[in-house]
Amino acid sequence: MKTRDFAGIGTLFRLFLRRDRFLLPLWLFLPVILGLVTAATFSAMASQGLQSVLTEFDKDPLISALLGPVMSFDLSGAIVWRGTSQLALVLGIGSLFTLIRHTRADEETGRSELIRAYVVGPYASLTAALLLAGVGNLAAGVLIALSIIALGGAAGGSFLFGATMSAVGCFFAGIGALGVQLRENSGTARGIGVAALGLGIAMAILNNFGGGDTLLRWITPMAWQRVTQPFAGNHGWSLVYFAAFAAVPAVIAYVLSARRDLGAGVLLARSGPPEAAPHLSSPLALAWRLQKRSFIGWLVGAGLYIVVFAAISPGLSNAGGMSDWLSNLGGTSWSDEVGLGYVFISISFYLISLFVAVYAMTAVLRLQIEENEGRAEMLLDKQVSRVRWMSSHLTVASLCSAALLVAMGIAGGLVYGLATGDLSHEFWHIFSMNVSKIPPVWILLGVTALLYGLWPRITALGWVVWLSFSILELAWEAQIIDWSLMRVSPFSYAHYTINISNLPLLPLFWLLCLSVILTGLGLFGFRNRDVLTKA
Repeated sequence: MKTRDFAGIGTLFRLFLRRDRFLLPLWLFLPVILGLVTAATFSAMASQGLQSVLTEFDKDPLISALLGPVMSFDLSGAIVWRGTSQLALVLGIGSLFTLIRHTRADEETGRSELIRAYVVGPYASLTAALLLAGVGNLAAGVLIALSIIALGGAAGGSFLFGATMSAVGCFFAGIGALGVQLRENSGTARGIGVAALGLGIAMAILNNFGGGDTLLRWITPMAWQRVTQPFAGNHGWSLVYFAAFAAVPAVIAYVLSARRDLGAGVLLARSGPPEAAPHLSSPLALAWRLQKRSFIGWLVGAGLYIVVFAAISPGLSNAGGMSDWLSNLGGTSWSDEVGLGYVFISISFYLISLFVAVYAMTAVLRLQIEENEGRAEMLLDKQVSRVRWMSSHLTVASLCSAALLVAMGIAGGLVYGLATGDLSHEFWHIFSMNVSKIPPVWILLGVTALLYGLWPRITALGWVVWLSFSILELAWEAQIIDWSLMRVSPFSYAHYTINISNLPLLPLFWLLCLSVILTGLGLFGFRNRDVLTKA
């Protein structure tokens, strides 16, 4: 590497910062908001004695399996214990998407080729994007620390926790930089990043299940707070290890970027046959071929997740000692209605359904990738209508997202039934839990289709909607909002606190109808708007 290879970093950094002037504040302040929501949750319990409440949580086998042991029995420690997974997820997603948007996505749209026409080094775009992600993560870490200090937390522990969260975000920025080198489209890079996030969450839960101090806490960024231990030891020396660990994928990304052409990937796409097979003669078959690899990856990952948690759920549920807070969420004894044996597995299904919605949204956004790369124009120039082309991708997205939930229902039902020794009854109970999540997932699919069809420039608003539904869940658990406001989220109609045997089917039917209306409006909008061309 030479100095001229990095020429233009400052200019590109300012350009990227200007392009992200609306998204960057969301990325910076959302972790602070989530931290304050977590603080509000435990502040509402102060009348019961915060230390006694945290002690009760610490003894709860279900909560400990998800969040691990409590490290510090005060408000600051409660924020670290309960809020780390949410903060890490937000910073990880923000870092990944920032890197991909300013590197691989720019190569797909031709912006990088225009930029390279000026005095710009080959590493300038990658470096500027990493610099932007690093500065954003540092700023988010400082804001997180200041918010905890404002709540009465010690400055040392607060800034250590903020630095830990910054390190988590920087690691996933490196994962994003590595992902964009491997394949030639941004969708695959996002899939690699999301898979890394999912793997990190699963490893953190397994670490918590093992007591919180296993070797996994050094490997997965989602458990790094158990290494630094803010407010419970303050092991700041661990930040040096985090910095080195986070630098590894970024360094590999630099090495690989020198080994590929602009717009290409290190792993070259396999050349297809000179003539397409007869079964590929329709837009639907093409949409399936484009989505197939992503779907298989999600299927394998989600299946492993469900199999693991379905296997350990009966043992956790029968361990007893459930805290009053968990068993009386929303002011109702929902655990008695649902059944103690289903508490852990129903929560696990609810969480994974939120990520299946992410898959459905990214599958719809494949339309935007095809349009930006000019391939949609080539198809629409033939005897393929706009509605037929878009509906083919929507059909694949809806069927594959439903297939994910059905497959998880089958795998989870079999494993859970065998673990409990009552396969004939438990299989259908677990299977129904998963299938009931299809209408809420399709609502977010419909929202994404609506935005793409009518206002393709603001499709990122769909992620805001997804985050809003997630925040509603957190606010309801914190007793900041009541159930009537929680009903704004479509996932509340198949909530884990509702006994699947008594689940109302009519609201789910109306959700299906609403998803059809949203996708229909998206098709109508795409039919009547201009299509992006590369002419």
